[in-house]
Amino acid sequence: MDNAVLICRHCGAPLPRQARWRAVSCAYCGALNAALVKSVDAGLFKAAWQRAQAGAADVDAIACAGSAYRLIAPRATGEHARVVLAQRIGAMPERVVLKIALDGAPAGRLRREHEVLTALQDPRAAGAAYFSQRLQQPVALGADTLALRVPSGFWGSLDQVQANYPHGVDACHVVWMWRRILEVLAYAHAAGWSHGRLHPGHLLVQPRDHGILIIGWAGATAAGAASCARDLQQAAWSMRAMLAPPRDANPPGMPAAVPAPLASLLRRASEDAAWCRATGAGRLDELLQAAAAEAFGAPRFIDFSPARET
Repeated sequence: MDNAVLICRHCGAPLPRQARWRAVSCAYCGALNAALVKSVDAGLFKAAWQRAQAGAADVDAIACAGSAYRLIAPRATGEHARVVLAQRIGAMPERVVLKIALDGAPAGRLRREHEVLTALQDPRAAGAAYFSQRLQQPVALGADTLALRVPSGFWGSLDQVQANYPHGVDACHVVWMWRRILEVLAYAHAAGWSHGRLHPGHLLVQPRDHGILIIGWAGATAAGAASCARDLQQAAWSMRAMLAPPRDANPPGMPAAVPAPLASLLRRASEDAAWCRATGAGRLDELLQAAAAEAFGAPRFIDFSPARET
């Protein structure tokens, strides 16, 4: 606010900073401009503050980094933490996803995830302005709780999609899913991190805008040739699982309906570690675009319903 330019409401000329707290006359047009900041009665402010904080003693509240969060609904239970939707209690409420460590979870796991996500949000990294919006954003870290910003429009994980598509999703949808994953992996690898555990349960889908959010960064490691190749292989296996769910075959097969250019690329990316090391996420994305163009023609948006087969 201190760097904002105050202007006359009548002619647009600049006003002195005193216009924030008292009425001033414009030096150019002479018009009187009322104060921009209004005073608030201290008693009324205190009462409003107390009302806002009243819910902090809620029995269903969870404390995290000095704030209290009211639990709204469970989202999932993983190997080391349960995930719930919650809302911060207070004058500035905010919806968050809380990861709450389970009894017996490895010490420091949530702290590690917070460190990785914070590093991936580093504004100095090339492409951070774009990719920071396509990665989980940490809000607060407690002793056994991690608060994450709620991503907009995400429906659920790809393993939930699998349950609704027992015969697999159409190959044209695998193209955009795979591309979204590769884009983020290219950024993460360049920033020095590899995920290490890419599977459908760690991939959230945003059907409206064809988005994929990679979650589960607690096990991330420093990026190396082998770990980055493993990410690429795991991503390719996840896409094969979307085409032919593992319940039909483990590892998943390749349905005959998958166009040959896409099927060939999926096989190589999932089975050839040396090739993945030499190719990298960025180049693999380029090869995927070429394979998709050969298989399906010019890119076009096709609606996707994760809840049921259409």
